[in-house]
Amino acid sequence: MKIKIYHTLVLLAIATFTSCNDWLDVTPKDKMLEDQQFSSEDNIYSATNGLYREMVGEHLYGGKLTQTTLETMGHIYTYPPNQPSTGDRSLLFYRLANFQYTSDEAKGLFAEIWKNAYSTLLHINIYIKNVEESQAVMSEKYKKILLGEAYGLRAYLHFDIFRVFGPVYRYRNGDKILPYNNKTEITLNHTGYEETEYSSADEYIALLLEDIGKAESLLNGNDPVLTDPESISSDLLNDNFFQNRNRRMNYYAVKGLEARIRQYMEDDAKAAELAKIITDQVGSDKIFNWVNTSDYARYYNYIFFSEVIFGINNLDKSPNATKWYTGTDMRDSYVVDYNNLVKNILAYEGNALSSMLDIRSKQWTLSNVVTSPGYSNEGTYRSNRYIAISDENSAVKDLQPLMRVSEMYYIQAEAALKTDKAKAVELLNAVLRHRGLTEQYYLTTDETDEKIQEHIEREYYREFFGEGQVFFFHKRRCSSQMFNGNSEGKVSISAISSYVVPVPEDETNI
Repeated sequence: MKIKIYHTLVLLAIATFTSCNDWLDVTPKDKMLEDQQFSSEDNIYSATNGLYREMVGEHLYGGKLTQTTLETMGHIYTYPPNQPSTGDRSLLFYRLANFQYTSDEAKGLFAEIWKNAYSTLLHINIYIKNVEESQAVMSEKYKKILLGEAYGLRAYLHFDIFRVFGPVYRYRNGDKILPYNNKTEITLNHTGYEETEYSSADEYIALLLEDIGKAESLLNGNDPVLTDPESISSDLLNDNFFQNRNRRMNYYAVKGLEARIRQYMEDDAKAAELAKIITDQVGSDKIFNWVNTSDYARYYNYIFFSEVIFGINNLDKSPNATKWYTGTDMRDSYVVDYNNLVKNILAYEGNALSSMLDIRSKQWTLSNVVTSPGYSNEGTYRSNRYIAISDENSAVKDLQPLMRVSEMYYIQAEAALKTDKAKAVELLNAVLRHRGLTEQYYLTTDETDEKIQEHIEREYYREFFGEGQVFFFHKRRCSSQMFNGNSEGKVSISAISSYVVPVPEDETNI
């Protein structure tokens, strides 16, 4: 089977940007210009920033893979109980929430995710090749850090491609499912893969772990995050290119990513071991700190900045959030149904949002939407998490979090639940304590394993809003139920295929 080649990718190997944060306008066929782009340290820094700018585009981590598409698939946002007859965004919400991936409304959306993901991977590969070959005057330490970041980014993006388009891991087989893009040749990059370039699930994961190993080897002993607490803990932006490490792929982000992958592979013991490397670095005078529950609201720090292992600077974050969350029409707004928010997700403190102790509840305010026919009459809420209410703290204001320390506690807790319930309860209560909850809300060893697992499920909804992790949680566990996004209770997920988005037709059709 031949795979369709996009002419735009042939013409555009490196996206065009114009500032010190961006690539120069270079095509891979023009070797002279490509060499010039990587001929100096400053130009390489510019190219590095260009990769992150691509990663945080709206079709990737600036939108679809975080705040919009994946969260709709995870039943965070309210959606019409019945299929709308109109073609507004509410129909897309309905399609995504009901896993109708081959509908016209959904196909173009996933094609954009695919196209932008593989285009970005091509640019990462070109970057790696040229930095490795560059004769620019740069310390070996800095060169290793930049290459470690690039290999880590390549693994991070590939893993999420797998989590969207790949199989539920426990039901994988030997079929060739996805291309792992580690080449720079145009004819072998999306969209231009030959069938022989596709990998099976096991082959794909092996390549993922190979990139993880390369990233760790390059960053270990070189990344400032290993020796300098200020490389992350300061919530003020620093002009030093090798500071603000939680805004870049760093050593601990690589470890956290491997923990995610190992958990996805159902290697819980190894996942917990890796996650503990990070949680051992949480606390006073360490790399990561729990958010202060008494003053986190001072800067509207709803992302809990000091707990972010990895995120990407996104200058469009607040304008996009305003567009997505502050509308007045239910059919065109990303809002959360009262019953889903209070009775399903924040389920342990009664029905009054205003009196809840959990600081995660403070991001939610009554939305501006006018209730539409067919929706819940209880009202809807919007999140202020990504809306810049204050300009005082730029580090918080523009950061799109992608990985946080709380996830590492949950990874360990799921593993411990199989062998040591007391340890699982201790880990989960540590998060609750740092979210403002008192002992009456803590878990005990008297809880059944099922109840503790239900708690972990709710924690993913409470903790990771706008980070795209809820759908992936359900896919990893092949959940048979998911919270109903427009009322109290759950809905059944009857088919494994609900968790597998088909590879776009433009990729598979000649």
